[in-house]
Amino acid sequence: MIHRTSLFIASLCALFLGITAVIGQQDEAAKAPYVNDRGVTLPLDAAPPEKQVLRSFQLEGTYQEWFRTVYKAMAGQRLIAEPLMRVNKDFELLPAAAESWEPSDDGLTWYFHLRSDLVFSDGKPLTAHDFVYTLRRGADPDNAYDFEWYYRPVKNWAAVVRRELPLEALGVKALDDYTLAIETEEVCTYLPHLMIYTWVSPRQAIEKYGDVWSTKPETSISSGPFYLEEWSKADRMVLKANPTYYGPAKPYLETFIAYLFNQATQPPALPAYEAGEIDFTNITSQAELSRIKTDPGMKDQLHSFTQFGTFYLTMNTYLGIFSDLRIRQAFSHAIDRDAIMRSALQGLAISAYSMLPPGFPAASKSLNDIQRYDPELARQRLSEAGYPDGRGFPGVEMWLRGGETSPTKDAMEGIQAMLSQNLNINVEIRHIERKIFMDALNGHTLDLGLVPYGYDYADASNLLSLWMSNGRHSWRSDQFDQMIVEAGTIVGDETRRRQVYQDAERLLVEDVGAVFLWHDQVNQIWKSNIRGDALEPNKDGYRAWRWDQVQNLSTTLYFADDQGRAAPPSLWERIFGP
Repeated sequence: MIHRTSLFIASLCALFLGITAVIGQQDEAAKAPYVNDRGVTLPLDAAPPEKQVLRSFQLEGTYQEWFRTVYKAMAGQRLIAEPLMRVNKDFELLPAAAESWEPSDDGLTWYFHLRSDLVFSDGKPLTAHDFVYTLRRGADPDNAYDFEWYYRPVKNWAAVVRRELPLEALGVKALDDYTLAIETEEVCTYLPHLMIYTWVSPRQAIEKYGDVWSTKPETSISSGPFYLEEWSKADRMVLKANPTYYGPAKPYLETFIAYLFNQATQPPALPAYEAGEIDFTNITSQAELSRIKTDPGMKDQLHSFTQFGTFYLTMNTYLGIFSDLRIRQAFSHAIDRDAIMRSALQGLAISAYSMLPPGFPAASKSLNDIQRYDPELARQRLSEAGYPDGRGFPGVEMWLRGGETSPTKDAMEGIQAMLSQNLNINVEIRHIERKIFMDALNGHTLDLGLVPYGYDYADASNLLSLWMSNGRHSWRSDQFDQMIVEAGTIVGDETRRRQVYQDAERLLVEDVGAVFLWHDQVNQIWKSNIRGDALEPNKDGYRAWRWDQVQNLSTTLYFADDQGRAAPPSLWERIFGP
């Protein structure tokens, strides 16, 4: 009897240990992260691969090739092709096709060392020769590329575009299959930052299919993290994770779905978001913004940040009334920017007192006092210029470019009222067709007008070189020009380079090269279970779905499991039930 009891107990223990082992294995499997079919290990809190699908609205364009068109292109062009490099959320350079880069001793050539494991989706290796072809395509006058101006620092670029030199004269060479050399007209410290916009064009596809190669899945060739699976015109575009991508930006997401719309018919973005049809959208309506802020279910999904761009009043300092610094100073002190932010632009902008927005490289808060609101000082400067209490001041037109939003128009009317109230002068607002406005701006015949300018790359050279005397504005300072040129040649001493840019910007603000008014504030809403390094706070403490972050860091995005991974039930509950 004792023997049988012992056997029963031993058998029961063996069964219990077996069950324990199986359940333990199941628990470990439950804790393990998902691995997708490309071998990418997802974060531990990620939902299964089949749920890694991001949906949004996208303005429909014509092509998906960066070096064919930028202003009429689809955003997918930045995901189906590999650039030389990317940036992180702090705008520091990251390797992409180029593993490393360095300048020559004289600073006139940059060398980019490419990865040797990259291929196009048709199996062809991606080499330095492909980047030579790509950049030549951008400079080819027969291509009539609409963004060619951006690459002017490359040696002979402008001359090639003007047909003064052949394509072969462009300062871009493949020293071997995986070493690319780019020469510049002069020392250009920021050239690597320019080269984040180098999404490679597949020569084999262009030569076979022409410009339409990127518009159909059957002709599209990818070198980046995603490939084109579907493009149904006026309906939707689908990008899928590229199984032949071996670069450093392997994505967690499986699919991008873009629901397409045209400029004339804006989609119902917020209702679609609330209905669970899209996962992300920008909020541009003040009414919708107010509603989200008071909605318990959505207010925590709202994120706001300062856009890297500036609205300002440009003035013709070469001729006429604004050639007098005291007049420019009077205008700069007569405008209460904060009042405009509390009214016409509430929730859509922050006050600006200089060109570089907060958080932009080399931005300085110490400039905020120079063009501060001070109506008494404004009247004093106007009187010193010979117009006490505005008497005798000539009528002035303030031009507003066609296509601006209603809040911008309201802000301009507010500025008009402030100039009247604080300076006792009459300023008439004129709405001007876009081409006429830009021709006057570039031709230096615009006396006074509102100009918006957004950044192209995150370096002070981008927003400040715009003010050099060879640019679009009717303002000139030889000292400013010298500072900008000097800063562009400083290699290896970022502190000094930053200080030179800050000194140059101070000169611009003090001389009132423009009256700086506001920086746009971007408001976005995205689902709370979307995670990723791109959406974590950056060094300045804010979260942003910034367009260049999406193109550079979208591969870090993923959907977390809505339910989370709860602690497994106890062993007793597994065997005997709760």
